[in-house]
Order: sequence, then structure tokens, then C-alpha cells
Amino acid sequence: MRTWARHHPYAALAVGYIVFFLISTAIWLAFHDGNLADAAAGAGMNTLVYWLLALFHIRNLRRTAARLRARGQVRVFIRYPDSRPGSLSGIWNQGIATPAAGLLEFQPAVYDNLEASGRPTTLRIHEVKPERRRVTGKDRKYLTGFGIRAMTLLTDHGKVEVAANPESLDRLAETVR
Repeated sequence: MRTWARHHPYAALAVGYIVFFLISTAIWLAFHDGNLADAAAGAGMNTLVYWLLALFHIRNLRRTAARLRARGQVRVFIRYPDSRPGSLSGIWNQGIATPAAGLLEFQPAVYDNLEASGRPTTLRIHEVKPERRRVTGKDRKYLTGFGIRAMTLLTDHGKVEVAANPESLDRLAETVR
């Protein structure tokens, strides 16, 4: 189901809208005087607002992804697991990765449109560990997506973990090797 929703986000949004509309209508009927027309109108207006917000969000995410793909960049989250506790050992920093042979330039970024913040960091990659793991539980601190996997890179400065969707990790691993 998740794979289908990733490949068909607008169809998934429409199905979600219908389900959300039916549930909202049922809740509206349960807590109000039982008039079906009023319940359907109220639920329709509420779900329309939520649907429009979700539609704009999906559209912006797709535009950003297309812009990055055109430039050969990838949206990633990075952290340094061997650093001191309380620093960047447990916090995923969102940004844009520009991979090259043996190098990875990471530009910290904020918001969903990936507005650059701070200085870029260039990491010299010695090895890309082949195993990937699912990022769950406490490891998800500051991650803003679902289905995100993480892989480990060995660099000049030690171990670095990079998290992104599986397709982005594949492109990243192929390019930096």
C-alpha cells in the first residue's frame, strides 16, 4: 500500500479524502442533531480544507524533488554517531547532498523547500557500508518523512550516517563509490 501511495500520490490523496469525508460525516452525525445534509456539508468543508493543504504540500515536495534531481542532488539527513553525546550524535541534520566520486558535499537546509542555511561541508568518503537499516523509534528525531533508511559512510573524520528514501540512497551510493 505504501509503495502504491508513493507512486500515485494524487490517487492516494483522493482515496484518503473519501475515507476522511465518510469518517467526518459519521462523527458529525453522532455529535449533532442527526441532519444528514448538515453533516455532509460540514464534513465536506472540513475535509476540503485538509485536502487542499495536503495537495499543496505534495506539489511542493514534488517540485523540490524534481529541482534536486535536475541538479544531481539528493535530499538527505546526516548525523555523526561517534560524536559526543548531546552534540550531533543523535540529531539528524536535514540538507542537500551533492555526491561526486569519493566526495559528498552536504549543505544544511531548512523547511520543505530546502532553503540553505549555514556553510557546506565536504566529506571525503573512504567506504560506503552496504547494509541499510530502517530508522525508527528514538532514532527518528528530526526526520520528516516515512520509509526512510540509513546507511553508514566512513570518512576522514570518522563514521557518518546518512538517511534518505531508498532511491536517493541508491543514487548516492553509486555516485560516491
